[in-house]
Amino acid sequence: MTDSKQKMHYAWIVFISCILLKLGLGGAVNSIAGNFVTPVVEELGCQVSQFTMLVSVEALAMALLYTTAAKMLTTKKIGIVMGIAALAECIGIALMATYHDVRLFYLSGAIIGIGVAFTGFVAIPIVVNMWFRKKAGTVLGIIVAAEGLSAVLYNLITGSLIVNFGWRASYLIVAIICLILSVPPVFLFIKSPEEVGVEPYGADSTESEETVQEEVWGLTRKEALHSPILYITWAACMLYSVGCGVQQYIATFATMELGQSITFGANAMMIFSIGLVASSTILGWINDKFGVKAGLLWGAFFITVGYIVMIMSIQNPNLVMLASALVGLGGSMYTVQCPLLARTALGNKDYSSIWSLMMTGNSLIGAASFSRIGLFYDIGGTYRGAFIMAIVLYILAFFVGAFAISLSKKTIQKN
Repeated sequence: MTDSKQKMHYAWIVFISCILLKLGLGGAVNSIAGNFVTPVVEELGCQVSQFTMLVSVEALAMALLYTTAAKMLTTKKIGIVMGIAALAECIGIALMATYHDVRLFYLSGAIIGIGVAFTGFVAIPIVVNMWFRKKAGTVLGIIVAAEGLSAVLYNLITGSLIVNFGWRASYLIVAIICLILSVPPVFLFIKSPEEVGVEPYGADSTESEETVQEEVWGLTRKEALHSPILYITWAACMLYSVGCGVQQYIATFATMELGQSITFGANAMMIFSIGLVASSTILGWINDKFGVKAGLLWGAFFITVGYIVMIMSIQNPNLVMLASALVGLGGSMYTVQCPLLARTALGNKDYSSIWSLMMTGNSLIGAASFSRIGLFYDIGGTYRGAFIMAIVLYILAFFVGAFAISLSKKTIQKN
């Protein structure tokens, strides 16, 4: 133990590898449509909805494989499983450079979705839970922030690549970047504590008896399915899943309802994305320092203030940039707060299995509700109702999530 204390704990090598995974593939996967929509649609002569359907195919493939991914990540060599998945994502992106029929893009959507099931929203929380007994919130937040930063950078990079080299070459270049940056560290360095032969970071720290009791406590999947704690926690996560869809309409709100330029809308989304990166890091630290309820309060506060300012911007469009930053600061509740809420409320014992089950439901309800948010504008000619809905959902999620934590603490004390 003396040597292990003197050297960097292996958990931090895994942490760095996860950051490289997200800096490469995390942002790339979020950019497979984006700037590519216009040139692909123009060349292939298809409709926008036909091309962007690949994102829906990706989301469906991802959701259907979450539980399988969780089982394999915890029973097989995790680096091999994630490495093969990351390689598949690179292949899926590269193949898009060769397509001349829009329907073939759905094949890439399926390949990428399958890969992300093993490297994304389910996998990273499982890896963090596997390796970190302390600072888990901060670590998860930084990894999610790396993905957010990567998405911003890829938006800039792909725009420039498409102009200079065309969309086909751009897909290939993005795939090569991912292949170099993300795949090797996953294969080489992401391992389980058992494979390395060390305890998770913080496992040997001196803690109070109450803290230790909370860390070793946990429901099995079977117990969770018969416990109200699961369904209350799940309800909070689903509220976030639906609510977070509203923030994706910021650019559309700026251009359609406010009548501003495309550049104005893009800048609003850029500011939102910067706020999101900051939020991910800060939110993880808040959970570690002050607890999950503090994290829930953070999201409810910034989303409420942000969308109130967004509503005010209907009369004064200059407020959109401030509103976007504020919404961004509360915008990472789904990606950071939800897995930390589930981990705290349901425990570590069978976290991977329970979290994968929850993410299947979260993803499906989020995908089903996203397009419905546009009906606020289609029917009423304004996104005001969507913003009010988001405020209500995040406030409800705060109370529901806080109740789940209180109920969990009572259960721990009984045991």
